[in-house]
Amino acid sequence: MSATLQQVVNLARIGFKGPNAAAWLGEQGIPLPERANSWCVTGDDEQDICVRLGASEFLLERGDGNALRKLQAEIAAHIPGVYPVLREDCAFVIAGDAADDVLAQMCNVNFAALRAEAREAVMTLMIGVAVTVVPQGNAAQRRYRLWCDPTFGDYVWSSLNEVAGPYLIDTKSPGGAR
Repeated sequence: MSATLQQVVNLARIGFKGPNAAAWLGEQGIPLPERANSWCVTGDDEQDICVRLGASEFLLERGDGNALRKLQAEIAAHIPGVYPVLREDCAFVIAGDAADDVLAQMCNVNFAALRAEAREAVMTLMIGVAVTVVPQGNAAQRRYRLWCDPTFGDYVWSSLNEVAGPYLIDTKSPGGAR
C-alpha cells in the first residue's frame, strides 16, 4: 500500500455566502452543486471545483486565478445578499490506496465508505482541527482534498506526514504549510 501527500499552493480560492449567492454565481456562469455539502467540477478536470458548504456558502478553487479575481472585483460592487468569505485555508491532497487508512487514523469519519462519484463534501474534525474534505478519484485510485484554517496548517501537515509516513512514496511541500 502507498500514498502521496501534497500541500496545494498553486490553486486560487475564494468564497461567497448569502441568500443570493447561488443565483449570483449561476449568473456568472459558475456551475454549482445542486445540494448542500457537495461539490462539482467547474473546469476541465477535478482541479477546478465549487464546493457547496451548507445551503448558501460556496468555496471555489481554480488553477486560473484570473477568473476568481474577476468574481472578487464583481462582489466589490456590494451585490445584495452576496457576501465574500475570506478563504486563506491551507490545502492538502492525500492520494493512493493507503489514503483511507491514513484518514481513519486521524478522523472518525469512515471515508472509505464514501463513494467518490457521489461528490460529497464532509465538514468534520481531524486530529481536533476543523477540516473540509472532498473525496475524488474512484474506488481504485482514491484522492482526498482537504482544507483547514491556516493557523493549524503546520500541525495538520506534520500530522499527515507522521501518520502517512510508512506509506509515503511522495511528499510535496513548498516549505511550511502557511
